[in-house]
Amino acid sequence: MIRRFSAVVLAAALALLAAAGCEPQRARGPTWVNPLDVAEARLLPDPKDINYSLCRMEFGRVAIMLGCPLRAKPRLMEAFEQLDVQHDATGAALSSERFKFYKGESYERAMLGVYLGLAEYQAGRFNEARIFFTRALSADRTAVIKDSTPPEVGDDFGLAYYWLGKAYARLGDADNTAIAFRKAAAPAARKNTGVARERSQDAKAAADCAKQRAEGEKWTYETFANPKKPELRVEGLVAVPGAGPNLSAAPPSLPGAADASPVLRATDKAGEFFTAAFQAEANAVLAIEVGRCPFKYLGGISGERTEFGRSCVRPHHVRVYVDGHAAGPAFPVLDLWDQAATQDRIGEKDAAQAGKAVTREILRRMPYVGGVAGYWDVTGDVRHWTTLPGKVYLFAGKVAPGLHTVRLEMYDANGNSLPRWTNTYYGLRVPESGETCVLLNPAFDGDNRLPPDKVRQALDAGADPGVACGF
Repeated sequence: MIRRFSAVVLAAALALLAAAGCEPQRARGPTWVNPLDVAEARLLPDPKDINYSLCRMEFGRVAIMLGCPLRAKPRLMEAFEQLDVQHDATGAALSSERFKFYKGESYERAMLGVYLGLAEYQAGRFNEARIFFTRALSADRTAVIKDSTPPEVGDDFGLAYYWLGKAYARLGDADNTAIAFRKAAAPAARKNTGVARERSQDAKAAADCAKQRAEGEKWTYETFANPKKPELRVEGLVAVPGAGPNLSAAPPSLPGAADASPVLRATDKAGEFFTAAFQAEANAVLAIEVGRCPFKYLGGISGERTEFGRSCVRPHHVRVYVDGHAAGPAFPVLDLWDQAATQDRIGEKDAAQAGKAVTREILRRMPYVGGVAGYWDVTGDVRHWTTLPGKVYLFAGKVAPGLHTVRLEMYDANGNSLPRWTNTYYGLRVPESGETCVLLNPAFDGDNRLPPDKVRQALDAGADPGVACGF
């Protein structure tokens, strides 16, 4: 499909990949260079390099974000092939964890399998897709090591189960199709003890952000729609209401909607969505990835412990419109924070790291060796797949064949509208037979981009993007 990409995505690509396009490099004037060509040329060539896989995971994800899955697949495959390769871990065992060969956390390896499986599925190679989705689930199960941990913790990767069900359906395996969809519909309850606290934090953050947003929208409109300041005026600026429609309100048709809805069948019930019968009728599937993944930081007396931080993902609910008509909700199937917070192996690794930190402190207090021990690096490993999303939602429905416009409306934890998270995609092609499967990466201000000269004017007028409630 033809897509409009946010400048935020391209900026992230350039920052993360040192100048991170779907075609070979070509000239559009004397200075234009395909950013993916530049990034790919800078990938570490030696498979023994400790960051060999990580840089390919980062590159592949950015290529997907830019709508180039075919460009992403070979590099992601190179990373995937290293999962079963044994590498020398002496440096990490004796010193910092950051010296080990990076293969990712359990949820990162699972996402790697999902992306490769999706590429095979979109190419019509359904058995190969099944294999990758199964490997994704196997990776998720490695999160469980302790006998005391409920096995469901390693069996709750709803996104992989959904696509596995789609692959089984294509292969004509009805029994496994039903099982996979059932598991996709009912991921294990979150096992971390801070569930209630997190929900309360999300609700409070949503309320605080809504207040800031209302004040910011008021300032924006009064500043850039003021006819007395033509040097700042932005033509076509629309006053965004301080409080948009709530999720509890019935979704209205949008202005300029098509005469008739092209959505022939959809559902707002998860119990119906995750069934083989409904999915068999659906010919359009949207995988919607929002927010930022969990991040890592160092803890402990010597930075020996790896801690996970929870990124605040503003969108909690997604509504889908097709050609201006409400099509239904997108259903949540994955929260990567849940996956990161329920890994047993993190605790096992931290125990080993703590032993090194204690030994280091003892040696520092011993005569003759204390000075040398002070230089012993026992820090943990904060490397992670930074370009992964925070959450994934799915929409599926039966849509009339042809080209369509898809609009995503987002809502916060309190069900209030997030108008600056609205993202519109043009040219969704639904075939006469078969199905279309599209991965979307909506961004903050996806439908509200300004040209560079207007951005400079906004900054000169006092806009402060650093305090915006974006992600």
